[in-house]
Amino acid sequence: MSRDIRQLAFEKIASLSAASSHTQFDKSDLDRLCKACSTHAKAKEITNGYHSRKPPSLGKVPMTIREFEVLLALCKASPSVQTGQSAQKLTHQLIPYILDAHVQVFVPSPFFRKVEPSPNEALTFHVTAALLALGIGFDELHEPVSESIWSFLNACASAVERIIPIRSTTTSGDDSDHVDLASLEDAMRVATIVVSLQGFLDAASAQAHFWRSGGRLALIQRVSKLLSEPFLVAIETAFSIIRNAHSHDRNVKEWKRHLRHYSAAGRPLGAMLLQQSFAWLLVAATSLLVADVHLLRGSHVLDLLMSGHGHLRPTSPRSPDVDFRTIQMFANIATDEMGYLDASSDFIQLGSAWQQRLAFGVRAAALISYLNCSMLNDEAADPDNLMSWLEDILEDPIQMSDENLASVILRCMAVMCKYNPSYASTVPRALGQFIVQSWPHGGTVTTGSKVLAQVLSMLSHDAIITTLYTLGNVLSPGTEGSMANGSPGEGDAGMYPGRQSTSSSISLKIITDEDSSAIYGNVVEAICGIATACKDEKITALAQSILLQKLNKVNSAVDTRIITGAAALALSGGQLEFRSLLKMFARICHNGVIENKQILLDAVSKARCHISANLQRESPLFAIYWEHLLEAIVSLGDAHQTHHAKESDVELAAREIAQLLQPIAVFMSTHDMALHGVGGEEMHSLLRDAWFNIVVHGFITTTERGKKFIQELRWMAIHSPPLVAEQRGEQVESDIELNTVLRRGMNNDREAMQKKHLSALVPSKAADIRTLSYRKVIFLQSAYLVESLRAEASDCTKVLSYFLEPSMKRENVSKIMEGITLVVVDKYIARTISGVPTFSAQYLARQLAELFVGCCHRIGRVQQAAYDSADRIIREAPSVLCHRSSLFALLELLTLMWTSCLEAETDLYEPRSIFKSSRGHVTLELSDDYTFRRRTLNNLSRRAKIWVSHSVDLAPWDIKGLLQTYLSEFADDGAYGHISLGRSFAMEMGSLIPSTDQRLNSLEGVGDAKFNTASDFVAQYTTRQEYRYAEAQAEPSMEWLNFMHFDRRASFMHMASDNNSADAVTALAHIESRLLQKKSTPFPQVRDILQRAATVLCSSQRDECAIVHHLVSIPFAMFNKRSIKLGVSLWLGVMNENARMEPRILSEIAQQWELTIQRKLGLFSSTFAHPDPFFQKKEFAPSDHEGIAKRKQVVHNLLAPHSRLLQFFASHFNATRFGSPDTQRIFLRLLGLTLDAVKNSSPHPMAREIRFQIVLFGLKILANSNILSAVGQWRLKDKLLSAGLSWFRHAPRWSFGSNILGLKTEIRLLSDVMDAVKVVGFIGEHPAGSMKSLIAKEQLLHLLLENELSRLNVWVYPLADPKAAQAATAPKIAGENALVDLIRTAWAEHPSLAMELTVRFQSPRVHRDVRWLLLNFPAKAVSEPASLPLLLQDELPEDVNFMQLKYLLFWSSVSPVEAATLFRPEFQNNPFLIQYAMRALESHSSDVTFFYVPQIVQTLRYDALGYVERYILETAQFSQLFAHQIIWNMKANAYMDDDGQVPSDIKPTLDHVMGRMVDSFSRVDGEFYEREFRFFDEVTGISGKLKPLIKRSKPEKKQKIEEELRKIKVEVGVYLPSNPDGVVIGIDRKSGKPLQSHAKAPFMATFRIKKNKGAELEGEDDLFGAPKEEKDGTDSNSNALAMIRANGSAAAASATNGSAIAPGSDGSKTVEVWQSAIFKVGDDCRQDVLALQMIAAFRGIFHSVGLDVFVFPYRVTATAPGCGVIDVLPNSISRDMLGREAVNGLYDYFLTRYGNEDSLKFQQARNNFVKSMAAYSIISFLLQFKDRHNGNIMIDDSGHILHIDFGFCFDIAPGGIKFERAPFKLTTEMVAVMGGNTEHQSFKWFEELCIKAFLASRQYVGQLSKIVLLMMDSGLPCFKPESVQHFRERFVLERTEREAADFVRDLIKRAYTSTSTGLYDHFQLMTNGIPY
Repeated sequence: MSRDIRQLAFEKIASLSAASSHTQFDKSDLDRLCKACSTHAKAKEITNGYHSRKPPSLGKVPMTIREFEVLLALCKASPSVQTGQSAQKLTHQLIPYILDAHVQVFVPSPFFRKVEPSPNEALTFHVTAALLALGIGFDELHEPVSESIWSFLNACASAVERIIPIRSTTTSGDDSDHVDLASLEDAMRVATIVVSLQGFLDAASAQAHFWRSGGRLALIQRVSKLLSEPFLVAIETAFSIIRNAHSHDRNVKEWKRHLRHYSAAGRPLGAMLLQQSFAWLLVAATSLLVADVHLLRGSHVLDLLMSGHGHLRPTSPRSPDVDFRTIQMFANIATDEMGYLDASSDFIQLGSAWQQRLAFGVRAAALISYLNCSMLNDEAADPDNLMSWLEDILEDPIQMSDENLASVILRCMAVMCKYNPSYASTVPRALGQFIVQSWPHGGTVTTGSKVLAQVLSMLSHDAIITTLYTLGNVLSPGTEGSMANGSPGEGDAGMYPGRQSTSSSISLKIITDEDSSAIYGNVVEAICGIATACKDEKITALAQSILLQKLNKVNSAVDTRIITGAAALALSGGQLEFRSLLKMFARICHNGVIENKQILLDAVSKARCHISANLQRESPLFAIYWEHLLEAIVSLGDAHQTHHAKESDVELAAREIAQLLQPIAVFMSTHDMALHGVGGEEMHSLLRDAWFNIVVHGFITTTERGKKFIQELRWMAIHSPPLVAEQRGEQVESDIELNTVLRRGMNNDREAMQKKHLSALVPSKAADIRTLSYRKVIFLQSAYLVESLRAEASDCTKVLSYFLEPSMKRENVSKIMEGITLVVVDKYIARTISGVPTFSAQYLARQLAELFVGCCHRIGRVQQAAYDSADRIIREAPSVLCHRSSLFALLELLTLMWTSCLEAETDLYEPRSIFKSSRGHVTLELSDDYTFRRRTLNNLSRRAKIWVSHSVDLAPWDIKGLLQTYLSEFADDGAYGHISLGRSFAMEMGSLIPSTDQRLNSLEGVGDAKFNTASDFVAQYTTRQEYRYAEAQAEPSMEWLNFMHFDRRASFMHMASDNNSADAVTALAHIESRLLQKKSTPFPQVRDILQRAATVLCSSQRDECAIVHHLVSIPFAMFNKRSIKLGVSLWLGVMNENARMEPRILSEIAQQWELTIQRKLGLFSSTFAHPDPFFQKKEFAPSDHEGIAKRKQVVHNLLAPHSRLLQFFASHFNATRFGSPDTQRIFLRLLGLTLDAVKNSSPHPMAREIRFQIVLFGLKILANSNILSAVGQWRLKDKLLSAGLSWFRHAPRWSFGSNILGLKTEIRLLSDVMDAVKVVGFIGEHPAGSMKSLIAKEQLLHLLLENELSRLNVWVYPLADPKAAQAATAPKIAGENALVDLIRTAWAEHPSLAMELTVRFQSPRVHRDVRWLLLNFPAKAVSEPASLPLLLQDELPEDVNFMQLKYLLFWSSVSPVEAATLFRPEFQNNPFLIQYAMRALESHSSDVTFFYVPQIVQTLRYDALGYVERYILETAQFSQLFAHQIIWNMKANAYMDDDGQVPSDIKPTLDHVMGRMVDSFSRVDGEFYEREFRFFDEVTGISGKLKPLIKRSKPEKKQKIEEELRKIKVEVGVYLPSNPDGVVIGIDRKSGKPLQSHAKAPFMATFRIKKNKGAELEGEDDLFGAPKEEKDGTDSNSNALAMIRANGSAAAASATNGSAIAPGSDGSKTVEVWQSAIFKVGDDCRQDVLALQMIAAFRGIFHSVGLDVFVFPYRVTATAPGCGVIDVLPNSISRDMLGREAVNGLYDYFLTRYGNEDSLKFQQARNNFVKSMAAYSIISFLLQFKDRHNGNIMIDDSGHILHIDFGFCFDIAPGGIKFERAPFKLTTEMVAVMGGNTEHQSFKWFEELCIKAFLASRQYVGQLSKIVLLMMDSGLPCFKPESVQHFRERFVLERTEREAADFVRDLIKRAYTSTSTGLYDHFQLMTNGIPY
């Protein structure tokens, strides 16, 4: 063993060194190994392969075993050598060894006996192979290697000449029986030469491509000359002398051992073995003439020639075209070899089978060589001569009995036929005759079949068929003599009609039964081989048919071969034949069982097992076979007569089942069904039934039958998935009682027996078992069988899945299953304790980890079973927790569970279901019930303490060591508070005092102080970290050099670095430069160099200003959460280790903070604005929660660096406030700059926390600073109050997202700010000199903070938390009275602050006072667009005149809808207002104003001065989409009726504007306009053509629609009006569908639309809606259309569609979708347009606060009077359709569609339902949607509820009677989906989201009401004069936020308890047949 290890070590060292291309040879391990060889000193005397003087012979110096091993290691590493220098050195090292290899002697050592096959042969082989490899790899070494080879051969020849002939005389006298000693010495020298030549020839054969063709010929000739007949005779003589010698000489004994060893290995030493090696060298040389070396490396030359890949001239330069003479000489040598064998020369001694086999090997090699020559030139090597040899040998049974020679003969014949087709007509007969002999067997018959198939393929197709029939007839009974051509059976007559025979007869003569058996077997194998080789499904089918027809025709032995042969054929056959074969197997098996024919049963079993083992999963036969096996088992038994089953029938079925167990076990184990799945739910059910039937028929562990087949059952169990799949947990009811298989064999006796068996297995549950039904007993018995067998082999955790079965909800079944679970676990534990190798503790630990996962399962009964099992394992094998897999899994599960519970605070309404830990290798699927999650965490934490404490008592040091490892490998992801429950738990457990520690437990406590081992635990952890992550100390300068990239290292190497500091500065500067240039720099590299820099600073006694600068500036250069966190850690570390660095570091940090203000980074960035949603583009699309999450994350990432720094500042100030005054000055300066910058920082809701953290930090500095003067204190407080008030200059912000924890933090923060302000209340309390009193300013801040607190409390506690309600209402009265006196203070601070007071405090007096200031000082408010509505109100007031209106020339723009309102008559066409409105509209992108097209068209009513007309015309010039939408809307509003007969009052205006617009189009725009409107008119025109068919059937109308759709030509660039962001590229011509209507003809059609894929939001402007700069006022839609206008070509349209990206486009890709649309004619769609426009506006509002609600404002476009296009909601179904499909209710639909309430699908769908229900409920109330019957309510695939058809809204109802008096529709079935009661978590979420949606909307009542106001004169029937007033009143603006929340809760209560909803649904059922 030690020698083997040493040899392997040498080889590994040599291999690694050879593979290295960087190390010089003199410094490499190769050089050291060479020095270990004795030739190293002599190597210098050799130059280029020549000796300067003859060196002493190495062969005479005995070689030691160590030198031998080193030499072999060098040889084996030679092919891996990378450099020429190493190759040259190694070559010179090896050449001396090859020269003397034939005379090498060895130091006596027993280790040489382990060298295979002998030291001399191994030495020569490896040295030769190494030299040849080096010569091939390096051209410059080719010549010296070649010279050394020739020298070796010459030396061998000289040695042979000196020895031959060997004297074989014996001595006289007493020793006459002994061989002469001289002869014996000569014999051993010859033997040494022979084995050395043997090794050389084998190595040369393997790498014959070293020589060119001429060189190979010369080598062959030289070796052939060397192997002369005298030498071969001498070889035999020498080995005979050694064999017969009786000498006690050690060398003689060693050679005798070699002789025995070679003979035992099948290579008897002698002349023939050497001849064989020479013959194969000849094969290698000739093969390289016909095939490339790369092909020969992987395949035999005959296989290449057979396949057609051979006969390719090699492309290597060493293999040029060969001439005739060379080929002829090779052929002659091969002929000579054949002649030597045929003439039986003297040296051939065929004394043994192995020697005979060597002779056959020589013959085979000679034939291959001759064949190669014949392929090259048939004149040099006569093919007829070769064919004659082949045929002679084919007829010789002795030679053909050698499998190798037979294979060569057969393949040579195939090659001859392939390249000489003339032989193909005669060879099949010879091959057929050969096959039907008795001597071929095994692989020979297989090869013969393949060859015969290949030869037959060269003939006609009929030849194959005829041959198969001929062979098939041999299988007929009584066959003897000649069978000519054969005849097809009756069943096959029609398969190949009209075929003709081309085969001759096959003679057959049977002598004995043994011959008969062999021949029949060969024939069957030949038929199968031919069919398989043909790879033709029809041929396979024919062969299978021929074989199966011979069943029962001869004897059972033949039947056996036929059955197994047919199985082999079936794998490549067709599906129909495969099914037939399986049915035949079943029939044979059935008869075999009845008739007890075991031989046939064994054959069928073998055949099935063959199929099972070889059938591939991707084969189409796989599913067929798998289903057949399962159905075969399931079908056996009494399916109907369950109560009268006979035991004999049961026994018969059981015996048939037994025949299937082994095949199915092989199949399942081969394909591992447990790992890769069984093929779907249906197949899993079938497998489950198969197991049930197995148990029903007595195959259980306690019966004799079960014990007999226990191994098969065990393999099935191991590779079977659990009988209860994960999906079973989603089912509502169990199907056990309905399963027919479980009822089989059911009678009283069998039921009692089964219960008895189960009670014996689970004795603790015997009482419960007696109460079970027969079906449940069988189910539990099956579960026990599968899982107990699985546990005994591999796994005990799969048993938990059985608790997902719905029947486990019953206590008795669940209890028994718990008992089974414990028994299964006990079996696994017992195997582990017994010491079975595959059941070691580490495997048990992995099982325990899986059980820990089960402890967190979303279903309680699974948890309980997992806890019981885990308890059992830990009690029986407590050391199992001392393994990483189990302990880490437990700790990670604690962290994951804590994280899942934390989501209730961080993302309340979007609970994640799946949690993963790659570190613990665990995955959790959790319920959305946060209460259940918290309960699960509590249980797990409590049990974990018990488990780990027990393990700590058992093995304290090991457990604590693992805990330290866990702590050290933790990666902080920056979670809230950087908390990981797993880490906290690890620390707690690591601090425990083990109960087994008698010393520590004997200590008595001192007072209330408690002690533990935490100090020791942390000390060990710290020490461990030091050595665990310690790195080898490198040279300092080179250490810093490693951080620089190669492009900078060269110059750095030449720098004069005086010390380590200079090196550090250079490297740090390089890193910072890369960061500032935005070059990619890996964070680990930055982290490492900063840690190195911190190390320098910790120990330095100098200032190191440069290093300090970079240590601070580099994290700021990256400026993200990770870099600042790293920086803070390093800065504090340096400060604590080296206090003198503290001032320098702090000043650098302050300076870098100031730079972030100047560069506008993080908090001070202007990129993440939070604009009013009415200033942004509106989308008609589903709510985008993914986009909201992205925005939230990006804002968090932007703010995180400053937040982290602020925490550092606050901490460090408190730590140093009584220190140096300079430190305080740094903080004061930093604070002053920051407070100035904060006033203008982002008002994003997520910035509220950090802004007030800055204020709080400043207040603490103000309160604790002792260097500020009174003036300084006053100024600082004034700045702090201004900074705090600056937040309130913006509109009130709710939140962004559902981070309740963040809001709670903000509430606490604001309270702290209020308290801190009180602490410094004395500062500035009284005026002094120029310093005014700050009391008013402080009071204002206090009132505003109270207001903010009350608002946030409502948002956090929307369901009226008592404390929150009290906090919200307390300041109301006092605030209103005090606020009036503070209005001027607010105005003085900033006008916008005073403006926002009117929003926060609904007080008429406040409103009046602020407006007075606005009237008198309008110039101060021009930058505040929100002030304009306050100034103007709903009409032009009398107190507003020129003094105020002149400032409108400079006033900031209001939103488009507010600007459009200024055109109304109430504003008297005031020129200032009109011009301002025009400027405001023009300031917005057309993408934004596009949304307000209906309102803009309505303003034309009041456009006396033509401003609106001008705006429309100008916008239409650069946005064709805008122009088209305007035109369609004008057409829709031109008439008052649906038929276009009654013109509206603005029709002339609309016609005028429309005409001017069309006339203003350019030529390209005009063509595009005509194409688009022509296309759309053609589509809508279909409706008119349907009207004559209005009374016809739907199929007739559908046919008409499809006929018209086929006529429509899709022109370039056209689009649907409802989808302006996509281009129509196709129409589904068969999608036409008529819709139900009494007098109109609406229809639906589907279009292929190409649109821009939702491009990733790359810039922050996109993320946060910051306004973009526009070029020429163009919008994103018009960019693409501009190309169409410019080119009007298909290419332009292609670019428009996104298939080609135009220059300057955003590069976003496109996506093609099918979009269905409804085309209405005769129905006014304008009301739907308005309703969906309002829903889209609400969507924007909800998005602005990141609210988790869902709406889908689909598109509707009114295109003409009574005409419109409506997008169809995708993947949705109406509620009334569910009723028509006999669904009992919405809740039942959810159960059916998504599974039971425990399933993740149901919970996700319910969550989606809640979110959409909340949004639509509030919108329905505010817009007063009526007619909410089930036909107008949709459910999509994800569970969202959607509303459609808004024909009744605002102030109208169906029939003019407000039948639906509920605020919105909330039925019992809706509540059932949301939990079933008002206390359920889902229903509470619904209430909370309703409140939040309502509160978020109230803030925008002005803009929303203006959208409605602009449509009041449109003539829509939904409006009454007071509609806008009623709309505003529904927002209850007079109420506070808490009162509004209570109002919404009351609405929900009224809606739920309303009876009118049910009555209306019943009314619709009675009148319109709409179910509910």
